[in-house]
Amino acid sequence: MLRSLKNLKYSAWRDVRRGCSVVATSDRSDVHLVLPTVISSEFAKKIRPLSVPDLIDKFSRDAPGGQFATVAEYLHSDPRPAAVLVPEEIDLHRIMALDDLNAYMHAKDAFKEPQRKNRVFAHVLVVAGADSILRCPFRQRSEFLYLCDCLRPGAALVLHRNRKRKAGALLFLPEEVDSQLSSIYSHMHHVEDVLPLAMLKKSLLWLLRDQSPELWHSFQTSSPVSRIVQEAADEAKTPLCNPRYILQYTRTVKTSRELCALRRANAIAAGSMAEVIAQHQSSPQELATSFDYKCRLSHAQPDACKVSCGLDGNGLWQMDAGCQYGGYQGGLARCWPISGRFTPPQKMLYGALLDIHRDLCSLIQSAGSEGAVRTPLELHAAYLILLARHLRELRVLPKVDMSPAETVEVARKYNCSPIVISHVGLGKRDTSRRLLDYPFAPGNIVSLRLSISIPDDCCQAYPEFRGILCQLGDTLHIRNDYSLEVLTAVCPSEPQEIEVCLPAVRARSPRSWADRDQVLGATSMTSQAATEESTANC
Repeated sequence: MLRSLKNLKYSAWRDVRRGCSVVATSDRSDVHLVLPTVISSEFAKKIRPLSVPDLIDKFSRDAPGGQFATVAEYLHSDPRPAAVLVPEEIDLHRIMALDDLNAYMHAKDAFKEPQRKNRVFAHVLVVAGADSILRCPFRQRSEFLYLCDCLRPGAALVLHRNRKRKAGALLFLPEEVDSQLSSIYSHMHHVEDVLPLAMLKKSLLWLLRDQSPELWHSFQTSSPVSRIVQEAADEAKTPLCNPRYILQYTRTVKTSRELCALRRANAIAAGSMAEVIAQHQSSPQELATSFDYKCRLSHAQPDACKVSCGLDGNGLWQMDAGCQYGGYQGGLARCWPISGRFTPPQKMLYGALLDIHRDLCSLIQSAGSEGAVRTPLELHAAYLILLARHLRELRVLPKVDMSPAETVEVARKYNCSPIVISHVGLGKRDTSRRLLDYPFAPGNIVSLRLSISIPDDCCQAYPEFRGILCQLGDTLHIRNDYSLEVLTAVCPSEPQEIEVCLPAVRARSPRSWADRDQVLGATSMTSQAATEESTANC
């Protein structure tokens, strides 16, 4: 029995091999990839395999970190991409950063020696990228991404410029890089050369010996790049200067390409939230998932860290959400009633937020003509004073005479945001105190987040006001004449417009269907027009 089974197995295998040999000689082009009778050399000629550098260049999404190697690759699915981090734009960013460092040194030199003519300085700027964290999504540092479109963890960028204003860029990666990979990565990340991180100290010493340049680096104790830079500075006896605040200020003034991407990101975020408001949702998870889905339909990348939503105890949905397009952030905040109508106390508090929003916009517009407010920190103080004024009118606060400092301190208890205004661009909203103390300037993109929260134990407030939270957030662009462009105007903010969009109102009033379609149609057209305008300008 066993012998007959072996004979049957042998005869079956012989028939299969004979059949494969017959098929191999045929002219069919769809079978040669799996035939065992094709010789390896002939097989290689037919499939035309790519070399290893070409494979890495073509499939660079498999870079360290398991993601795309550049931000530009995230826009490949967009039929009309508005890419920002292209070589021309990155060159402009590097020139702006080095020019601001040079201007700082000129101002410092003029302060020490007023009679001395302007010197020409050489600079070496070292910017460390972010390190990967186990089981966490990789997020590149915004100051690094501003100067180099590279999403590889543990990287370091060195920008250098001599006194003849000849500049260059070197990229250092933690892994070993051969000559072929170096040429591919150099083209991909727009640098002169890509070297292993082990050669950073040697390269810095070679650059520091040439024309005694200024060495710039934001030192971090836990960073291996910072330790290497400090060792090179000590060996070359060169002082280490901190460029953090100078680079932050450089990034606040947006170029035309950056403005296009920010318009696109905010239009997508606002349009997605308007559609979420118009739908019936029963849980915060459904809100976040719906917003995520609608942003991805518009080729944006929602940020899970920037989406917060929930239903408070007074029947108001609260949502603060954002997304990014081409690495640039867009976001807004809204609240709307689950019942379909704002109650009178809710409408009064939300109306106070709208009035404060208009007053703050007027203060920003007057900043260019020596107005009362010139910096974001001053605007934050003005917001708290306006908030206290409205709370007195609503009899939440007693009408007693207080100094401005006391008024600000009392009003801070009814505000949910530590800083209501921040600069927007690459990465998260920047709220460093030094940056918020710089005056407003044309080209700034700022995020305004306003809120009123009446605690449950607020005895001086009417019982109808207790426990209510209202919030309103928009992204604003300061034009050259200090007029404002609301980048998130696509999403309705007036109570009447919000109520028209809500499904509960449409169910009660058939007439609201036409108003809702009109509002959402205008929202969709505005969002599409903003997207087309940003794409055309880019």
